[in-house]
Amino acid sequence: MHVSRFDLNLFVVFDAIYTEGSLTRAARVLNLTQPAVSHALGRLRDRLEDPLFVRQGARMVPTSRARAMVTPVRHALGAMGFDGVHGVRQGKLLDVELDAASRDEAEARLTSVLTRAAAT
Repeated sequence: MHVSRFDLNLFVVFDAIYTEGSLTRAARVLNLTQPAVSHALGRLRDRLEDPLFVRQGARMVPTSRARAMVTPVRHALGAMGFDGVHGVRQGKLLDVELDAASRDEAEARLTSVLTRAAAT
């Protein structure tokens, strides 16, 4: 699984769900519809072969794999200039220009996250 073939916006959605504990609230802060967030989570679940979040009452609770991924994902997103779900502009998730060093660092971090996630 190579990060260049991976929609990095799925990690933004992952971070929003982790932060908000709800697909509906994640959709609201991302300025997306709830079905769009649900679809993105489904794609990420398929790619990583893990549910990542399970419903417990009204909350989406992270699995152990999601808990293990969140810090490296946030560091990688930060390296790409993403400052958290509350910094998202309407219609734009991850739309930043990176210099070569930042791009390489972010790709290395996300590749590491994906590799570890695939191995567990």
